Amino acid sequence: MKRAWIVVGLVLALAVTPVALAQDSIEIDASVVARAAAELADAYLGGLHDMMGILATTADLQVGVWGGMQELLGRFETLPVPFDAWYLLPDGSYYKVGTGLASANLSDRDYFPKVMAGEATYGDLVVSKSTGRKSMVMTVPIERSGSVIGALGVTVYLDDFSALILDALEIPEGMGLFAYAPEGRITMHADVDLLLEGADASGIEQDVPVGVASDFLGWIFVVGPTAE
Repeated sequence: MKRAWIVVGLVLALAVTPVALAQDSIEIDASVVARAAAELADAYLGGLHDMMGILATTADLQVGVWGGMQELLGRFETLPVPFDAWYLLPDGSYYKVGTGLASANLSDRDYFPKVMAGEATYGDLVVSKSTGRKSMVMTVPIERSGSVIGALGVTVYLDDFSALILDALEIPEGMGLFAYAPEGRITMHADVDLLLEGADASGIEQDVPVGVASDFLGWIFVVGPTAE
């Protein structure tokens, strides 16, 4: 578990290091701002996914019993990234920290057959069944003796994640920043009502934006003048 908490430490260090950007009359390099946002998001979400992979190899999770992993996953949720952790069973039922066995079933989610076949997933955009919030889901399989016995999942809430990234960046007045997934839906925006809407609804002037793709999720981070 030592390596796991080293990953946590790196994420925490990034969380308290805001990226300051000029806010005076000097014209900013929009690509620098977009790259900073993309790299910060990758640090948070990529680090979180790495941590999930480490946790999935621990005895606490491989025992396959909710009571044996609940405390560890509770500590996992203390990371600065806004997310819920859950343990997914092969029948689609799942347990969440704080609430226990959920009433919903996740077997109809696109990521479900993949993770139960042993494939880690990330980037699935959903409306949470338990909270109704717009979210991004990541999962990693939990294997024992060569068989998948379940999965560790996290639900990252896009409204809180947007605030986390935007608060760390000082965007000059008159400029806007948002991100969208390769499929075209908005994944980060100051106006949370626009999350999961099409990128053309961003309110950022589309004739002069600068976009940078993040390495982990492939989200496109766009900086441009806000529409009048």
